[in-house]
Amino acid sequence: MMSFSIAQIVDYLKSEDPEVHDFLLEKADRRRLENRGRAVYFRGLIEYSNICSQNCYYCGLRRDNGLIKRYHLERDEIINLAMQAYNAGYQSICLQAGQVSSRKEIDFVADVVAAIKKLSESKGQGLGITLSLGELYYQQYQQLWDAGAHRYLLRIETSSPLLFKKIHPPEQSFNRRLDCLQALREIGYQVGTGVMIGLPGQSYEDLAQDLHFFQVKDIDMLGMGPYISHPDTPLVDAKERIIQDAFTTTIRMLALARILMPDINMVASTALQSIHADGLRLGLKAGANIVMPILTPEENRRDYMLYANKKHSAFETLQHDIKTAGYEPTLWQWGDSPHYFKRSGRGIDAETVET
Repeated sequence: MMSFSIAQIVDYLKSEDPEVHDFLLEKADRRRLENRGRAVYFRGLIEYSNICSQNCYYCGLRRDNGLIKRYHLERDEIINLAMQAYNAGYQSICLQAGQVSSRKEIDFVADVVAAIKKLSESKGQGLGITLSLGELYYQQYQQLWDAGAHRYLLRIETSSPLLFKKIHPPEQSFNRRLDCLQALREIGYQVGTGVMIGLPGQSYEDLAQDLHFFQVKDIDMLGMGPYISHPDTPLVDAKERIIQDAFTTTIRMLALARILMPDINMVASTALQSIHADGLRLGLKAGANIVMPILTPEENRRDYMLYANKKHSAFETLQHDIKTAGYEPTLWQWGDSPHYFKRSGRGIDAETVET
């Protein structure tokens, strides 16, 4: 379990000594090279809908935001985007949308997932499919698993029940989020979660507890990014900022996570790259080994704004930047989390199979 105490982690996160920062990055990079090598895997991100039933105080897609244009891609549009990604060398995609748990919507997604699996497998190994659709019912997670999805990202956003309550409306429950993470694990998904860093009211102790939470929940994938406010949300004017440098703190959180959990997958988030010109390089140095290029159609990208000033890099630019940082952009492999196979005892990692 945790090899640092909560107090030690807080000290690492708060330290103004550049040698401490360098120590964390060097140790994280060493752990990453020992356990995951230099490979950086791609997850083509298709944000197929910005319609959401939830009202999270931090999110630009929140139900009550009437200032964005809502959209939902058609079945064939999503399938075509997935196959374009496959033909370009991606071996994995992530389908992401606002939370809608109606039977009609889940049937739609299951049909899309099954079609993508069938079409891509006719050409070889097939696409690995990650979903990020929020809190669903157990049977719906099972339905999507049966259709062919095998990874699911459901961020806890904070492991503090008190802070969770401050950033969500009363109808959203911390315990419900925990139940969903447990359901995903029981069904057999590779389970991903994560937090925002720099939230109003969030303390360094909260972040240290987040790292402990990830270990206790035995997660397979981790996505963390700096909190970036959106102008059309209730949190935009919140003043209670304890963590002033969300970018540096995020880099240190990634490094600590890699040190503590050497065999999981970690994302160099779009938010990290949006907030700092050197976000990708430093994220990789801190142990991230997944990038998620945005494949959402250009005309829809401006309407899928979880936070303000979201940026993205072209596929070719990402490959160049990864190589420049000293790592290896890796195509035609799923790049699944070794931790998943160790904890679950399921088959072999598909990353060993090339097409």
